[in-house]
Amino acid sequence: MSPTLTRPETPNKTDAGNGSYGICRVIDASRSPSPDPRRSPNFTHRVPTHRPDCVDCAKPTGRLHPILNIPLCADCRKAKPAVYGYISKTRALQEYRLKENELLSLGSHLVDNPHYKKAAPMQLYLFSQVQYLSRQKWGSSDPYLVTSTSISEDHISILAECPSRLTQLSPAEFELLIADRLSEMGLRIQQVGATNRKDGGIDILACPMSGMPFLLAVQVKHHRSSRKTGVSEIRDFAGVLHTHREISMGLVVTNTAFSPDAQWFAEQQSALLRLRDAHDLTRWLKRDFDNPYEWREMPDSITLAPNIVIQIPRPSIWVPS
Repeated sequence: MSPTLTRPETPNKTDAGNGSYGICRVIDASRSPSPDPRRSPNFTHRVPTHRPDCVDCAKPTGRLHPILNIPLCADCRKAKPAVYGYISKTRALQEYRLKENELLSLGSHLVDNPHYKKAAPMQLYLFSQVQYLSRQKWGSSDPYLVTSTSISEDHISILAECPSRLTQLSPAEFELLIADRLSEMGLRIQQVGATNRKDGGIDILACPMSGMPFLLAVQVKHHRSSRKTGVSEIRDFAGVLHTHREISMGLVVTNTAFSPDAQWFAEQQSALLRLRDAHDLTRWLKRDFDNPYEWREMPDSITLAPNIVIQIPRPSIWVPS
């Protein structure tokens, strides 16, 4: 049997005194080393089951606040929205008058957009941190909310020159713009409620200022991107119109366009429902309310009885380029 030499051990004090640099141990190679118990098939690696305590209620939790990165249970986060709650980037910019570069100093949390699955993720910030920035910048942490009652002529002129700026309006401003344009058409306007509150599916009610009365229900759809208004939204609005028999007609206005399915559905409900998109708004901003294209849902003629067909007087149709 031949011995196997291993690495020298660290010399002790006595070895260093007599010039020795180490001691070689002789190991019998025929003897197998003791097996590592961790390599045994019966060995179970135990993971510590301890969970951190919530910083608020001190109860064990497996949740971490995505921005603060602290242990925080769901109940405490919901119970204290002013401390641990979120605010969207849009609200932080609009209601607290902050700039995007000012928000860069804050941590953020990305979540799926609950309103539109294909849209970019929503960027959420800690509500208390946004209030702190607002207090540092403006001296107050209260939101800056403005309630307008009219649209200025300067705003109309700017939007008429560049209709693409319609996407930069807030939903409330866009609804106010539509109400202003309908008023310019000679309709008496009543806004149903704020854009962030329940309104029964109707944003604006309108009726003529004189002549034969009728009741028009309007729903406003504002988009910040090129997203089209889909058929589900039009179908829901049609259900609202059928529920309220006193409404004579419904109108859906969007700053973009409607999907092909939404257009087809509205065509089947043409006696009750009208759709107006960005092309129509471009004309409305220029006060072109009498354009023949507004008559596009009206038929050329109507059959009152067998062999009695009456032509409906109407201007020639102009199709926008």
